[in-house]
Amino acid sequence: MKVQLRFLAVPASPDSFEISGEVVTAVVDGEQFVYDLTGFPEGGRLQSADRAGGKKVLWGVDRTSEALLVTLGQTVIAGKYPNRKAHWRESPIIDATDYDPNTCYVIPTGMAGVDDYEVVQGVDVAGNTGWTVRKKEMADG
Repeated sequence: MKVQLRFLAVPASPDSFEISGEVVTAVVDGEQFVYDLTGFPEGGRLQSADRAGGKKVLWGVDRTSEALLVTLGQTVIAGKYPNRKAHWRESPIIDATDYDPNTCYVIPTGMAGVDDYEVVQGVDVAGNTGWTVRKKEMADG
C-alpha cells in the first residue's frame, strides 16, 4: 500500500517524523511516539489523535484502496523578510519514502514577485523554532 504525506503549516509540531511503512513515529524532545496505522480501515477518516509531548501529531488520516494519506504538521514562525508577511499553505502530497525531516514542505505565500528569499529554520522573538522566510543575504537571528 502506498503511503503519502501532506503537511500543514502549524504553530507547533513534533521535531521530526520517521515513516516506516504504515507506522509514523513522531520525535518530540528526543522522545518517540509511535502511531501504527496498519489497521486503519479503508474508507476510514481520522480527524485528530492524541498529542505527543503536548504537540498534535496526526492532523488527518485517510485510506482508500490506492493509498494511505497521512496529514502531519510543520512548525512555522513569523517571516523575517522585511515588509512582507509570510503566510503558508499546505504542501503538495508527497510519497512517504521521499520524506526528509530537513525539508520544508509547506509553501510560503505572499512572496509573489520576490526572488531573493529563502525558506530556512529560524527562531522567533519568543524562542520558538520553525520554518520561516528571509532575505537570502540575511543572517538568522
